[in-house]
Amino acid sequence: MNLTISMNTVLNFLHSMSLSTSNKLWLAEHLYEEVKAEKKAAAKTASGWPKIRREDMHISPEVANLVKGFELPEDADYDQLRLDYLMKKHG
Repeated sequence: MNLTISMNTVLNFLHSMSLSTSNKLWLAEHLYEEVKAEKKAAAKTASGWPKIRREDMHISPEVANLVKGFELPEDADYDQLRLDYLMKKHG
């Protein structure tokens, strides 16, 4: 059975309990640790390589002119492309 409740309902439920400050701190710390772990896991690809976001890339104007108009398809396997490149370069 799936149950959908709003975050306000969860918060109101927690407020209705008489939690001590240390209990609230414990809950907050555990939730925060889970969030950090989920973010860290989401930031890596299946191969363990960090995901590269477009906003993280700094490309020189010369290189930008070379690749102007070139785009990879949406379903490109970046891990395989990276491996192919490395094998061609160093293999």
